[in-house]
Amino acid sequence: MKIILAVLSGVFLHNTLQAQSVLNDNPLRTRLDSLIDQSVQRYLQDKRAVGISVGIVIKDKTCFYNYGETKAGNNKLPGNSTFYEIGSTTKAFTGILLGQAVLDKKIGLDDDIRKYLKGAYPNLEYKGVPIRVKDLANHTSRITRIFPNMWERPEYDSLNPLHDYTRQLLYEGLHNMKMDTFPGKISSYSNMAVALLGTLLEDVYGQPYFSLVSKNILEPFSMPDTRIDIAALPADAIAWPHNENRQVVPLWDLPYLPAMGALRSTTRDLIRFIKANNTDASPAIALSHQLTYGTNQEGMGMNWFKHTTPEGYQVLEHGGGTGGSRSSLECFPVLHSGFVILTNSLANRNKLEKELAAIVIAEAQTLP
Repeated sequence: MKIILAVLSGVFLHNTLQAQSVLNDNPLRTRLDSLIDQSVQRYLQDKRAVGISVGIVIKDKTCFYNYGETKAGNNKLPGNSTFYEIGSTTKAFTGILLGQAVLDKKIGLDDDIRKYLKGAYPNLEYKGVPIRVKDLANHTSRITRIFPNMWERPEYDSLNPLHDYTRQLLYEGLHNMKMDTFPGKISSYSNMAVALLGTLLEDVYGQPYFSLVSKNILEPFSMPDTRIDIAALPADAIAWPHNENRQVVPLWDLPYLPAMGALRSTTRDLIRFIKANNTDASPAIALSHQLTYGTNQEGMGMNWFKHTTPEGYQVLEHGGGTGGSRSSLECFPVLHSGFVILTNSLANRNKLEKELAAIVIAEAQTLP
């Protein structure tokens, strides 16, 4: 028994020392610092983990924590202004743009999407019921998650699958799709639906997606470090994505269909985004939060997943993933709190999300 205990103690000590050896900037001065450190250190036990940046806001007080490396083996700690791919978290921005388009009377949530498409699409209805604009934003359109013509092309590149996937290919996939039930009834996540929504928004405004994001979100809420094009940035400003073996893989490019996942951002900017959403800082943001499917217990706004915690707090959230990056963003409006997780690896962050949500709620409840 003594030998077994000694071995186990040695293993525990090795794991503890290994965790402590990970680069980080956590000052470990407060209870919150310690709680975050414990959760992130558990996340880092995943052998795929490379780097992670966390932003926390509790009753409008902000803290940032960074661990690991921007590239495996480079000994470079990420920071609050390090750029990560945020993937589908981009969709939350797209939802706000839709809210603005509704307010500007450029588009109607209950409109048949074919009103905004060139050419005939008799297939985009089921027993006479068409796909509506809001169905694109709450994943009830029945549009296929990814059209087969993305990966069935000879030019398909699995390491950067959407870099040459054009509007024309999107529309071809749309023409070939068959509806299997009524739209608006069943939730089924669809990248293609939000990609299409992005093209509709670009068309009704006659402006590119990023111009719309800049005008309506980034500039009003002082988010200068959220962008699509990061080619001109120095290499050490970017958290490079990694595969299962902690090898660097290409950033994903979505030049033709950015609305579904093209943005890159920082924890500093995304905390500002959380605060703007917590306060319904613009009419478009407020509209994007309104329920369009399901219930407040489990439902959708405009590209916002909505649910209610066991404690009764409403949560607005979205996450994202690319070939080698992951992101999670959660807003707790009533608590004026929330968090963002950005990573440059495929390490599983699901448990970390749950732990951070519990920490945020518990800490917020202790403050006036």
